[in-house]
Amino acid sequence: MLERLDISNLALIEDIHIDFHEGFNVLTGETGAGKSIILGALNLLLGEKADQSAVRTGASEASISALISLDPSHELVPWLRERGAEPDDGMILVRRVLRQAGRGSIHVQSVPMTRTDLTTIGDALFDIHGQHEHQSLLQSDRQRKVLDAFGSLADVLETYGHSYRELESLKDRHGELVRMIAQSAKEADYLRFVAEELDRAQLKADEDVQLEEEVALLSQFETIRDNLETVHGALKGSVGEGAVSSLAAALHGCRRAAKADISLGDLATRIESSLIEVQDISDSIRDRLASMSFSQERLDELQGRLALLQRLKKKYGPALADVIAYRDRTIGSLARSEASDDEIKTLEAQIALADKKVAQLASHITEKRKESALRLQDLIARRLSHLGMPHVVFSIEITTRERNIHGSDQVDFLFSANLGEPLRSLREIASGGELSRVMLALKTVLAESDDVETLVFDEVDAGIGGAVAIAVGEQMAELSSSRQVIAITHLASIASKADNHLVVFKETEGSRTYTRIRSVTGNSRAEELARMLSGHGQDEAALAHARTLMG
Repeated sequence: MLERLDISNLALIEDIHIDFHEGFNVLTGETGAGKSIILGALNLLLGEKADQSAVRTGASEASISALISLDPSHELVPWLRERGAEPDDGMILVRRVLRQAGRGSIHVQSVPMTRTDLTTIGDALFDIHGQHEHQSLLQSDRQRKVLDAFGSLADVLETYGHSYRELESLKDRHGELVRMIAQSAKEADYLRFVAEELDRAQLKADEDVQLEEEVALLSQFETIRDNLETVHGALKGSVGEGAVSSLAAALHGCRRAAKADISLGDLATRIESSLIEVQDISDSIRDRLASMSFSQERLDELQGRLALLQRLKKKYGPALADVIAYRDRTIGSLARSEASDDEIKTLEAQIALADKKVAQLASHITEKRKESALRLQDLIARRLSHLGMPHVVFSIEITTRERNIHGSDQVDFLFSANLGEPLRSLREIASGGELSRVMLALKTVLAESDDVETLVFDEVDAGIGGAVAIAVGEQMAELSSSRQVIAITHLASIASKADNHLVVFKETEGSRTYTRIRSVTGNSRAEELARMLSGHGQDEAALAHARTLMG
């Protein structure tokens, strides 16, 4: 709900602050007083393109800000939260600045926003009906949503939406499989060649690393053998020459000395440990030498295998693991291609069943919409008849369109105000007054099913008067029991039904003209209504009539 609107340095407005109430708010005043400026300021806050020439002469910038209250459960709250502009105590502050030089700025809760963001906020919270309408109900999709809400179709639409998404998922899988098969068919010969080549290679993980190690050993066979023989000779040697013989002699001497000096026993033990370790090393080297053999044939075989692996890595690698993975994918592609016919048939059967289910649900939704449309159009036509349109025809047309997540229906609200005139869509209605009354009737009937909280009507009184004007005022008052209504009117019979009456007027100070606004109650309100009735606020007959209208 719009709580407060502040406007500074916009056209004739220097600085005004407007407090709006729940229920029915009206703005009245002489023609040219500045009511349209206030409506234009609100439109700017809802994303309308700015004109820098609207900045008041002598000022460098104009600003418009609105304090708006939001229910915590409103669908806009998560959207604001995602952008760091979460409501504070259920309130958001929207501010827009227009500058004579340079770009303006837009902020919501001090967070920079764009005009597109303002439009999103405006669509969720406001409907403005008039010459410069901001009308979500002119959109076919919005009309469909309103009809669905009126018909309480949420549950069946949710069921349909779930089935529709499942069907689309099956179609996506089918399409992907068909594309894969087509690609596989084009590459079938190549894939078979690759699969056979890599299958013949009998690749093993890390085989290239193991082969390189073995080739390195065979290539250095003589170096390894000669050096091991040198080590073995140094350890074992002939009697009395090798390390083993020397350690054995040292152990024998140390043990004999330990018999005379018991403290030498620890040294004897350490020498004995060294002797055992060196003897074990000597035996290991002897065994390794005995097992070593060189085969030029084996070396050639290993080098040939390595060359094959290097060639495959260059073609399908770069690493052997990549080659193995490529082999597996290729074999998998061939296998899927061969088994694809059965899979496609299975998917097509599933798609046929899912499509039948979705079609049945869509048909059920169409029936429900048609039933709801008959009831809704009758209610709206009766409302319009009371609003000075005795020959009105209001129809809700439901035609078949390509099926989507919302069903297979195109919903259009059609309207004819006079006998002999063809039905036209709402967006084709030329008269602002006609359009405002249509929207008033729609909003009154749909008050419980439409979630837009603030409705603004401009020119709702165009071309009406007498009993019709009274009926318009009564319907706006009725609508304001569940929505905030703001109306600009020149008719006292409408203004008299308001909960909050605001008068817009002009004042001249020095050489400047200023637009002002004030709230009127009691005698001040009666005088404003009398002015609207007779052109003079002090006319006794008009004052009496005004007080009668006020009840």
